[in-house]
Amino acid sequence: MTATVVRDRANKRLIVRRAVRGTPALVWACWTEAEHLRQWWGPKGWRSDVFELDLRPGGLWRYRLRPDQSHEIEAEHWGRAVYEEVDPYASLQFLDGSCTPDGTPIPGTEQPTHVSIQELAPRRCEVGIVVRFPSLQALEQAEPTGMIEGFTDALERLDEYVGPASREARP
Repeated sequence: MTATVVRDRANKRLIVRRAVRGTPALVWACWTEAEHLRQWWGPKGWRSDVFELDLRPGGLWRYRLRPDQSHEIEAEHWGRAVYEEVDPYASLQFLDGSCTPDGTPIPGTEQPTHVSIQELAPRRCEVGIVVRFPSLQALEQAEPTGMIEGFTDALERLDEYVGPASREARP
């Protein structure tokens, strides 16, 4: 299974959807618990560190993505998301952006993001990520900057991560 990617130019949105193995409770836990996020968040070949995760409106998720040893590059990305809405087992809305290593937001990088979890069948869900951009030009830069590849890779990694756990049916 692969992710579907839609560039909704009329509404300046990027929409990425993928079916993953797992119950809504398990997939929710993977999005909302640091020990799970560390295992799958980010593109293939990158590791995720979670420094803060306060799951409530106004709460903060602060993370770093960095390439593993298979990459020749030495880059890293510091991210900061402020939760706006938290609907357990169904959706998260947050303002996601870049930050400095100490957590200071980088102005102009914030993007409203919505993650949805919808049960398709027993132990199978569709995960959707919708990102709103301030301009059409910013949407068009999503691919060259690696955002699309990052989201599709992350959702593939999520499916790989929850696959064995979904057979055990544990949250």
